[in-house]
Amino acid sequence: MSLKFSRQMKEIISFSRDEAERLGNDHIGTEHLLLGLLRDGDNTAFRILKSFRVDTGEMQKEIEMSVKSDKIPKNSMPLNAGAEQIIHGAVAEAKTSKSKRVEPEHLICPFSIIPRPLREF
Repeated sequence: MSLKFSRQMKEIISFSRDEAERLGNDHIGTEHLLLGLLRDGDNTAFRILKSFRVDTGEMQKEIEMSVKSDKIPKNSMPLNAGAEQIIHGAVAEAKTSKSKRVEPEHLICPFSIIPRPLREF
């Protein structure tokens, strides 16, 4: 069974691309997925972060400082391996929870596999 992305999830991925471009990056990475999720700001994943007292403003600043580049991005904006892992993890999480669509909250669990844990924010 193939799951579709919800409207909100599609917007977050689109925001992620915008963020990568704005920051001068030539790919969409895990950082950009988080920035897209934060930019949306009206989703269950964002509320989960807030419930754990994550300083989302500080998280955004830290991410932006760590990935900002002066490069001019290419037209093509592929997902890097880490972002692909997160997206695949979100799909797997949606299937495990028997959801009909991949929603923003499904992005949170896969982030536990990346090197820099969310708890630092």
